[in-house]
Amino acid sequence: MVELVVVIILIGIIGGIAADRFFERSTFDTVAWTERVRATLRYAQKRAIAQNSSVYVHLTQERVSVCLDENPACEGEGMRVPAPGGSNSGSGPTRAACGSDSWLCEAAPSGVSMRLPDVPAPPAGGVRFDGLGRATMLGNFSGRLQVSGDGITQSVGVDAESGYVD
Repeated sequence: MVELVVVIILIGIIGGIAADRFFERSTFDTVAWTERVRATLRYAQKRAIAQNSSVYVHLTQERVSVCLDENPACEGEGMRVPAPGGSNSGSGPTRAACGSDSWLCEAAPSGVSMRLPDVPAPPAGGVRFDGLGRATMLGNFSGRLQVSGDGITQSVGVDAESGYVD
């Protein structure tokens, strides 16, 4: 009986500590958004190689989007690259920033920000992958991007020669 009471008390203590971490999403959102940006860049590179044509990834403070045009709005007919699986997350911020749920465009979660290293201004620019998978940096983007939220900062990088995304 004493063992049962001790186990119940320990479970209560662990549950009290874990519950606070379970409901706090900002650290998870930062790591998940960093991986989504990397995955989007890798997908764009693979699509450029598969189609042997240029594919553009546009990076702004609030979103990352993929299209076949240098224009970040991707407004031309057929310029928007469809999202794998047919739709993006469809979250409220994504619908507001992208205007559609059928193309590969995602908005950063609240509390998560993207910026260029050592530059106070928000990112403006992107990457063009050519048919060989090589990357050409556009605008202010120099190949490095920092994603920050909840006191942690993660980095996303694109190598110009190989197009490798880390």
